[in-house]
Amino acid sequence: MSKLKQLKEKRASIYSQIDQLRTAADGREMTAEEQQRWDTLLADYNKVDKEVEAEERFEQIRRHQLEQAENTPAHTPEDRSAADRQYEEAFRAYLLSGSQGVTPEQRTLLQERAGLQGLTAGVLIPSTLAGSIEKALKSFGGMFEAGSIITTGNGGDLILPTINDTAAKATIVAEYAQSTKRTPSFSSVTLKAFTYRTPIIPVSQELLQDSAFNLDTILSDLLVESFGRGANEHLTTGTGTGQPKGLVTAATAAAQEAAATAITLDNILDLIAGVDSAYAKNGKFMFNRNTLFALAKIKDNDGRFIWQDGSRVGLPSTLFGKSYVINDDMAGIGAGNASVLFGDLSKYKIRMVKSFRIIRLNELLAEYLSVGLFGFARLDGTLLDAGTHPVLKLVHAKA
Repeated sequence: MSKLKQLKEKRASIYSQIDQLRTAADGREMTAEEQQRWDTLLADYNKVDKEVEAEERFEQIRRHQLEQAENTPAHTPEDRSAADRQYEEAFRAYLLSGSQGVTPEQRTLLQERAGLQGLTAGVLIPSTLAGSIEKALKSFGGMFEAGSIITTGNGGDLILPTINDTAAKATIVAEYAQSTKRTPSFSSVTLKAFTYRTPIIPVSQELLQDSAFNLDTILSDLLVESFGRGANEHLTTGTGTGQPKGLVTAATAAAQEAAATAITLDNILDLIAGVDSAYAKNGKFMFNRNTLFALAKIKDNDGRFIWQDGSRVGLPSTLFGKSYVINDDMAGIGAGNASVLFGDLSKYKIRMVKSFRIIRLNELLAEYLSVGLFGFARLDGTLLDAGTHPVLKLVHAKA
């Protein structure tokens, strides 16, 4: 039996114990002993769930390595243009040997794609690798999964128009009668381009010269983990001053506050009800893992738990029938915190300039026979809200 299958079976077993415990306590408060066991089981579930995610990621990398070894990449040469293949060769030559190791033709390709003269400002990664990195980012942190990504060719201000015409309704008009006039409310938001850099990663010359060196894997790790952590934090709680305006910051507070240290069924119902139906039909929740554990204890008026585990049947787990996104950069339950979001999260727009760029540093680590690699990208984010409040946040009362 594979390790992944064992972990999934272990997770299912823990969930079965959770389900049995909450069924046994149906209609009454848990005893202190039951509450302690409940907390332990939820912590165990969270731990195993993370192990499943890690093992699934390892399996993806392992399959990719096998494809590389068998020379059967996901995109066959026939699927890619000759220009793409030439650019990938130039990109690899730059990483392996630096700017001095590329041919004049390769230098021209790298400069044209980056839109710059010279290679000191780095080179853009190939589109095939960019696609895989952006896909991986969606499983990291939460915001790249929830938001909509807009890619632009330059870093100039990007103005997105918004319109509020929700009050307009069609009416019955008699024949030859004049139609009513209404002016919708127009506005706009501006997205800038903030530069995010990863830490410098030392790579030995021996590793670069090793034919088994998997460039795609190390670049994915470099860009996804480092870049994802920093960007996700700002896309979640950024102030909007010198950094993106995070989704939590931009969301509108629900009409009713939650208690300082707890969430009730009514809080969740009011949160859902407060979002316009046009947004609620595609609505998702967002919260951190600890908040999920608290929500998993809440029952509806018929005594059913509002959290349902879908992993046993191969479906996403839900809260009140709605899917959710885990984002550990959100605050947990606590006085003054915004612990839960609900609404059409895709209305949060993430603007990225071109793609990720890689810079090779030759001299910094030369005495260690190593080079330094770091990546950077430019982005911004904001919520498109024309006054219709597509996303609401549940805020806790201050102590």
